[in-house]
Amino acid sequence: MRAPVAAPARDADQVMVQQGGGPTLDDVLVGVWEGLAAHRTVACPACGEAMTPRYSAGPAPVGGRCSSCRTTIA
Repeated sequence: MRAPVAAPARDADQVMVQQGGGPTLDDVLVGVWEGLAAHRTVACPACGEAMTPRYSAGPAPVGGRCSSCRTTIA
């Protein structure tokens, strides 16, 4: 059994390390989508290569596609 922590951590990464886990699938996908929505190239959640935003008729990204494994986020 672990000793109680005196004060809760303020950084999400620190909390995950203390709990012995990593990011959840939700954390990963939200991070990818936030990057794509900001018109940035992000790491593909499947292979780690470059995922670029995909656009439709409007100026906002509607998803992303990996340049390596072709994984699509929509």
